[in-house]
Amino acid sequence: MAYQPLNDLIDPDVPAEGEGATEQAAPETGDDTPVIGEDGRALVNLEISEQLGRQHPAPKRWVKPAAIALLVVAAGLTAWNLAHLGRVKPIVSKPTPFQVKQALYLGALKVEAFRKVHGATPESLTDAGITDDSGYAYSRTDPGRYVLVFEADGQRVEYDSVVELERYFGTPQQMLTMGGSR
Repeated sequence: MAYQPLNDLIDPDVPAEGEGATEQAAPETGDDTPVIGEDGRALVNLEISEQLGRQHPAPKRWVKPAAIALLVVAAGLTAWNLAHLGRVKPIVSKPTPFQVKQALYLGALKVEAFRKVHGATPESLTDAGITDDSGYAYSRTDPGRYVLVFEADGQRVEYDSVVELERYFGTPQQMLTMGGSR
């Protein structure tokens, strides 16, 4: 092999300046002759390359069935996830008796706030800003008195406005303390 400068590698078929237009015959290569690789720099021994090519072992017998089984499992899980996509149910724990009483207290605070602003109890819960489907039941006995009931998961708590809020529920600090174990 003859030395060829790197700047001549751009187009090796064109002779460099000062060289004649004579072509050299390509040397004959045997099986053990190194050949220039694809990158133009590395030497490749064809005999070793052929031996390495013949040495690839056959794939294991278990690989194909394992791949098919994994594809079936992946397709099954994907189908199951797509089928249950719209039916996700949130995990909500059952409220404690204290949490039910807390909810009743918050509802009573809204009704009391309405009474302070308007001078009388509201005609309905929607007037006080409580929706009908929130678990509350309300009955107005007269313009200054009402009965408020809150029910959740079979637990029912009732408040009559004849009893003061703090006397029935306790102090606001006690009722609004989160994570109470009562």
